[in-house]
Amino acid sequence: MFNYFLKLTLFVYSTIFFHFSQAGIASVNNKDISEELLVFIKSEIKKQGRSINSDMEDNIVDRLIDLEVINQAAKESGLLADPMIMAQAELSTKELIYKLYLQKYILDNPISNDAIDREYDQFKLNYSAKEYNASHILVKSRNKAKKIIKQLTKGALFEELVSKYTIDEETKEHKGDLGWFTEDLMVKTFYDAVVNLDKGKFTKKPIQTQFGWHIIRLNNTRKLEVPLLSEKKDEIKTKLQKEKLKLHLKKLRSYAQINITN
Repeated sequence: MFNYFLKLTLFVYSTIFFHFSQAGIASVNNKDISEELLVFIKSEIKKQGRSINSDMEDNIVDRLIDLEVINQAAKESGLLADPMIMAQAELSTKELIYKLYLQKYILDNPISNDAIDREYDQFKLNYSAKEYNASHILVKSRNKAKKIIKQLTKGALFEELVSKYTIDEETKEHKGDLGWFTEDLMVKTFYDAVVNLDKGKFTKKPIQTQFGWHIIRLNNTRKLEVPLLSEKKDEIKTKLQKEKLKLHLKKLRSYAQINITN
């Protein structure tokens, strides 16, 4: 119920600037409370698949009365004469209208399946994601890591140094092998180091993460299979919607006479 009253608060802000002509459902000091407010809240609740009984409706009306009582008290106290309060109310109203307008625009101008298919075809052409298999030796200090790198440079076996030095107990029993991973599964500094390695090579400088200092060896890479359209459809649709909204806003701005004075 809190979310409904949060939206309602924004709605009530708008009554500072706009007035409803619908009959009132109650009045406070001869000031009618618009039926439109009750209709709005009930419609929001029904969208959630919830039924509204008489007790719930009474609670909503009581809340609307409380809001009107406080609104009148705020006016009498001079709160609404504060330019910052009025600016906040105006901004809240405009932000709400902005959101509702764009939502309606998307409903009236939906993204077609053909547009999604075209975007997906382009996505497949450009898809080049990879996953990596790497091993590492993890130690507590940079100096320790540098000494291990020197041993590797002189021909020491990576696996033997893992067994001797790594503090990562989980990968130690696997000779430092981290398995296959993608970018989203690794710390950025670690991933960036892996990407810049050639197969079979190790990092010539220690790599720091929140876990300590790493010496990393890239074992192999492979190209990921392209995700199915069913897996990408929602993401593509959202992307196209954002692009459409951005173009529409740009078009509206081009039609408007805008003067910036500062």
